[in-house]
Amino acid sequence: MVSPEATLIGARLDEHHSPETNGRMAICRRCGAQTDSPLGLNHVPSEGRLKRLDEWLDAQLRMSRMGHSRGLLKK
Repeated sequence: MVSPEATLIGARLDEHHSPETNGRMAICRRCGAQTDSPLGLNHVPSEGRLKRLDEWLDAQLRMSRMGHSRGLLKK
């Protein structure tokens, strides 16, 4: 059974990007989260990696905001 927190993090990862797997392992190459299958249709993070994945998503958001700010400064 998947916890509500794992479901929430998985949904945030799915919203951020589609899982990218190599077709043999059920691991997303982009974020390192487990996926539902080697084809990687959805993220299904394990309980032990939730904190790291949440931090990864926060870092991606900060990088996106910095890139947007830099773009505004160049105009």
